Amino acid sequence: MVVRVLWVCGADAAGKSTVGWEIYDRLTGGGVMAAYLDIDYLGFCTPQPGGDPTWLVERNLAAMWSTFAEAGASCLVAAGVVVTRQQWQRYAVAIPDARAILCRLRVTPQTQADRITRRAVVEAGEGGTDEDMLAALDAYAQRSAQFAAKLEADDFADFTVDTDGVPIKTVADRVQAGIVANGWDLPVP
Repeated sequence: MVVRVLWVCGADAAGKSTVGWEIYDRLTGGGVMAAYLDIDYLGFCTPQPGGDPTWLVERNLAAMWSTFAEAGASCLVAAGVVVTRQQWQRYAVAIPDARAILCRLRVTPQTQADRITRRAVVEAGEGGTDEDMLAALDAYAQRSAQFAAKLEADDFADFTVDTDGVPIKTVADRVQAGIVANGWDLPVP
């Protein structure tokens, strides 16, 4: 049986988890037995075995899919960072019989920085953010923008969707259109 895998990738604060969840919700709402994974959590381990987080994510992805398939899932929506084409190929083959599609979400550096800062302010709560935290966030946003530029230059995704100023449901509509254009034959309402 062919397993449909939609992987939503992109730089920090591009909307990977939110859009991935929206697509998952649409699939399950349409009666598709689907699974969802936020891939970023599959690689946290200290120390890294062999210093290669790709190996750990790859192994955990295969194990999680095995469990999802046993539970009846016929497709997977995954959200998480993919850095290189080689890494993507390793992830794609971690699921036997996968028909994998990679969608990259794109965000401008300014919107990315705004989203990163907004997240931190929400997480800080009433205590607010101090100058040191804001400086660290600015440095993080700059590193994230450099990573986004690398993803743009090395683009190996099947298709790309812009998220700046676009409501989540509209982004998900565009991802759906990309899924269909790339050969998914599952009903996506």
